[in-house]
Amino acid sequence: MKKRRSLLWLAAAIIANASNAVSANQTGNDTSDQMLWAFLLAIPPVAYAANKWRYWGMGFRYGAASGTDFLSALKWSLIAAAWVAIMMGLAWLTHQK
Repeated sequence: MKKRRSLLWLAAAIIANASNAVSANQTGNDTSDQMLWAFLLAIPPVAYAANKWRYWGMGFRYGAASGTDFLSALKWSLIAAAWVAIMMGLAWLTHQK
C-alpha cells in the first residue's frame, strides 16, 4: 500500500512538472523546463537513499539491521540532500538571467 501511494505521488509530480514544461514551451518562457530538468536530475540520488532506508527498515523489522546499513543510508541521505540543493540552486541561478 505504501509503495503504491509513493508511486502515485511520484507520477503526479512528474505529470505536473511535465505539463508546466509544455505550457512554458508554448508561451516561450523556459523557466519550468529548467525546473523539470532539475527535478529529473535530482530524483535518482533521492530514490537511491530512500531505497537504502527501505532496506534498513526491513532489516530493522526482522531483526537483521546493521550499523553499517544505517550509516550507509544516512550517508546517501546527506549526499542526496546536497545534490538536490545544488540542482535547485543551479536552476534558480539560470532563472535569474
